[in-house]
Amino acid sequence: MQRPMRRWVRTWPQQNPDWQIDFFDDADCLAFITSVWPQHLATYQRLTPVEKSDFWRYLVVLHHGGLYSDADTICRRPLSDWIEAGDQAVIGIDGDYLNRYRNWQPQGHVRSGGAYNMELRWHDNIVAFCNWTFAFCPGHPILDEVVRRIEINLSDPFFTEQHPDWTIKKTGPGVLTDVIYDWLAARGHDAPELVRRLRRRRAIVIDGVRFVDRPAFHRREVVHFGMGSWKPMSVVVAWRKLSRHWR
Repeated sequence: MQRPMRRWVRTWPQQNPDWQIDFFDDADCLAFITSVWPQHLATYQRLTPVEKSDFWRYLVVLHHGGLYSDADTICRRPLSDWIEAGDQAVIGIDGDYLNRYRNWQPQGHVRSGGAYNMELRWHDNIVAFCNWTFAFCPGHPILDEVVRRIEINLSDPFFTEQHPDWTIKKTGPGVLTDVIYDWLAARGHDAPELVRRLRRRRAIVIDGVRFVDRPAFHRREVVHFGMGSWKPMSVVVAWRKLSRHWR
């Protein structure tokens, strides 16, 4: 791990001294998939390194529950300040393109259901949710659905032939965002409208899921440096104490 990243990682136990932190390198990730999710091993082995990191983070939190964060993040405030006892998940806003693309409409959909518009500079949904920091209780249906859709995306010609490098949509925050869009719609909510409301509020809770405003994971609670922490190693911050609390 690079020296600056070591300093960043240390902020997590410094801010949360009573919480357990687990780190996984590539060998640990493979061992976890092999022992806990053997039905997904073939998929995992077909992915590129960054796609493996995406797929694994969903599976490890789906199994254990807790909070995942990339190694290139800083924890600025204790988790107890922004995760409450009744939360089943905490999800942040990564991108807000509502003002830039006011009339955004999908040009098409991938097999797993995600919308896109390849005619625009920004191809994906005009709201993007974070996959570099998130928290879920064990077995949460959002993560379960993300895993299912990645399996579909792996054999979709849209990704295998037309856009093989669009990892963000295939396994990253794009597919997580697709699932959340549909999860919200099933509960009578609209993702863009949710983000408009979050411009005026710090958090909104829907069916046990706490959505936090964009500053939360960009400067207030967490700072993300976007260094590509998956390159040297895959790292998880898995909060077992939180997992036990949810159970």
